[in-house]
Amino acid sequence: MHIRPATHADSADIVILDDIASSGLASHVLKAGVREGKYDRPLEFGRDGYAFIDGPFSWKNVLIAETEDGVAGMSLSFELTGGPEDKGLSETVLEPLESLKSRDVGPRMIDSVAVYARFRGQGIGRALVEAEIARASGTSSIITDSANARALALYKSLGFEEQTRAPFIAFNDNRAAAHWVILMRPNLRSAPESAH
Repeated sequence: MHIRPATHADSADIVILDDIASSGLASHVLKAGVREGKYDRPLEFGRDGYAFIDGPFSWKNVLIAETEDGVAGMSLSFELTGGPEDKGLSETVLEPLESLKSRDVGPRMIDSVAVYARFRGQGIGRALVEAEIARASGTSSIITDSANARALALYKSLGFEEQTRAPFIAFNDNRAAAHWVILMRPNLRSAPESAH
């Protein structure tokens, strides 16, 4: 497995993996393009968004984990500026997430981390988060939902600490989360190694 910067051609995998990372929230939000009659399916809208729109939610901010069998996972991150470019599409279910991000100006926001099911358990998610930490110039932050115990354990094992929570607005019937959780990790490159 190796990690590389994404290319324009990775946009279809990126939107699928973003939908996996968000437990379907991405396709829920992307239904707007279908309602407006511009696209037949939400993931088609998302693929074009990643492929053709510059800004934080672009293929240019994605790292791809690849094996000899192809794309295995991805991560998306960007520097939070506090400006409107930090936000994705406008949707009620996203408001708590946007509220968390607005309090977190400055750090590199790791917006999405996902691995296809058949590649899980091989350390790919950990490698992607470590690569994101390495490309941050300062602190890193990440958001997940309170029901995602596996992700919370991974992030905490990599030095992220919970900062605050916001209400989770249900967008489908199979989500058990009560909150979105934002975690932050200081840049430890200049700090002395601590014993574990």
